[in-house]
Amino acid sequence: MKIILQNNEQDCLLACYSMILYHYGREISVYDLYDKDMIPPDGLSVSYLKNLNVKNNISMKAFKISDKSAINLFDNFRFPVIVQWKKKHFVVVQKISKKKVTIIDPEIGRIKLTLEQFLNNFSNYVISLSPDEHFKEVKKKSLIYEPLKKTFINKNIFGYIVSILLAQAVALFFSIFIKNTLDQKYNLLVSIMLIIFLIIIQIVSFYIKQVSQQKTNILFEKEVSKKLFEGLLSRPILYFRNNTIGTIIEKINLKTGIRDSILFQLLPSILNFLSMFSLILYLGFISLYLTITLILLSLFYLGITTFLYVAKLQSNMNYLQKTIDLASTTQEDLSQIDQIKAQAIENKITKKWYKKSKETIEPYNHMLKIDSISSAFGQIYNYIGVIIIIIMGLYFNRLGIIKFSDLILFQSGIMMMFSVMLQIQNAAFEASRISIYSSKIEDLFTPSPLIQHFVDPSSEYSIVTNKISYSYDDKINVFNNVSISIKKGEKIAIVGDSGSGKSTLLHVLLGLYSYKGEITYGYKNFRKNLGVVLQNMTLREGTIIENLVDINDPIDFSRIKKVLKDTNIDMLIDSLPNKIYSNLFQNGKNLSGGQIQRLLIAKSLMQPDGIIFWDEAFSSLDNKNRTNIYNKVLINTNYKENTIILVSHHLDVLEYVDRIIFINNGSVYIDRHKNLCLSNRDYQEFLNISQVTYKR
Repeated sequence: MKIILQNNEQDCLLACYSMILYHYGREISVYDLYDKDMIPPDGLSVSYLKNLNVKNNISMKAFKISDKSAINLFDNFRFPVIVQWKKKHFVVVQKISKKKVTIIDPEIGRIKLTLEQFLNNFSNYVISLSPDEHFKEVKKKSLIYEPLKKTFINKNIFGYIVSILLAQAVALFFSIFIKNTLDQKYNLLVSIMLIIFLIIIQIVSFYIKQVSQQKTNILFEKEVSKKLFEGLLSRPILYFRNNTIGTIIEKINLKTGIRDSILFQLLPSILNFLSMFSLILYLGFISLYLTITLILLSLFYLGITTFLYVAKLQSNMNYLQKTIDLASTTQEDLSQIDQIKAQAIENKITKKWYKKSKETIEPYNHMLKIDSISSAFGQIYNYIGVIIIIIMGLYFNRLGIIKFSDLILFQSGIMMMFSVMLQIQNAAFEASRISIYSSKIEDLFTPSPLIQHFVDPSSEYSIVTNKISYSYDDKINVFNNVSISIKKGEKIAIVGDSGSGKSTLLHVLLGLYSYKGEITYGYKNFRKNLGVVLQNMTLREGTIIENLVDINDPIDFSRIKKVLKDTNIDMLIDSLPNKIYSNLFQNGKNLSGGQIQRLLIAKSLMQPDGIIFWDEAFSSLDNKNRTNIYNKVLINTNYKENTIILVSHHLDVLEYVDRIIFINNGSVYIDRHKNLCLSNRDYQEFLNISQVTYKR
């Protein structure tokens, strides 16, 4: 059964669902199961799964097994099934036997558990999925195959293959050289010349390998890395909201693991395996009996080490699961560190962490035990294998079948054979890992389509919307058929109750969320004329001026000075030793929240005639600084060419803007504050609830 890993904690159920679809022949990735690049605000509800079932022609049944001891109830299910795990996670149960349960955890992979371990984590709920009469198999072409093909199937890889074959040939001919030297076939001069020749071949092999690897790496960056970056950055903003930075970085880093596995494991293993056949053929001409003995020893070695390798892999999975539990616990507690410190419960948290950490000891010791057994077996078997070959060789030598010098060749052969067997094991594991890694990142190799909009630079309006609608699940609209026109230079505030869709509307107007309808911008280069402060934005590591403008473009220092003064951040910057060239830490950690927000607001104002979007840009400002921006920016003629559209829960801003966009229960109204107060009863109630008094 194909293993599909989750992208984050939220989509573990989708990963399990995808694995079931693959099992029945419908190859649909986790990303393809997403609706609009995000999981709905209420999570993976039953209605969400029902929609997936309709799209994929799947019948679903859910069960609750109250009595965990009734494990025999699983006999009634058609495997694989999805079960709830640890009350907050989902895994696929692939098989249940009398003593073992095989599950696939989308967080780490395939694991074999005892019945006791399974029942301790099983949370009673089972989801059974099966194809209905309309189900059709769908084969999906791997999107990462072509970039990898262009990278690794070319003349560069031919050079890499030649280098490995030369290195293998040197190793083989060196053993032959030792054999012939013992047989006194070479004089001193010939021996020296052959040694020099082998060294030269080895150096040439190393040089070819280095050049081929370097060229392959360059091609890999072009064909794989660049396309992955393009695909990733083409994703809508909801994709990044639904995935943590750590998850995205992990995806990016997987490409390196794929490259290294192919270059350093798969290719050498394949070539060494082919070289092994050449070695067997050569040794067979010398002594068929010793060669057969060598093959049998190698196959026995492969069987035992494969068994130990699988056991070690399973033990590693169990250890990984425990370390993930520990990491999850510590991460959850650290996110509440303020409360922990305030309540002085450090000892309680320490005990909990210590308990979780102790649970990792047993699987870790078991892993070390198997590793020690495997290492000891390899060493012992090497000795025994060599002894067996020597004993049999001496016997055949007495019979006159082989020469004593041939034993040197067979001794080298057994070492090479054992090495190749280990490489074959690693190659099988790497091939499986490449498949899993590729599945996790291949969706990024198809760029997402751009959100379409229209441009009319000659228009007097900054933004004109024509019947735009937005919904999270294509059923309930956050707002519907909204048509508004915002003139260039207008200052607009979007207000409404919490959760009414204020930020959503701003993101749609900004062109960050997909929508139905049409939006026309009154700027030729809308994005270049844009200033923006969103809730998740912060400062980057670098100088202050690097955070304010693109230093590669012409810099208007008079504009910078004016904006910094109007946002009341100029005095802070002047107090720093290097002024505007002072360095900021990552995320602006050497500044306060209010100072960061004022710098972000200043950055958004650098375009003299641009359109500006602020989403709760005043949330960290005190009354003095907020009022200062109202007076120095919103009603300042220096910014009369700037269109400003803002979302704020500070309703005192309504006195300083030209018009209000009021959102209430999916309806959107736009008018002057005074007119809305007179004509819109919902707006009146909204203001009364907010307990705000206005001058006009």
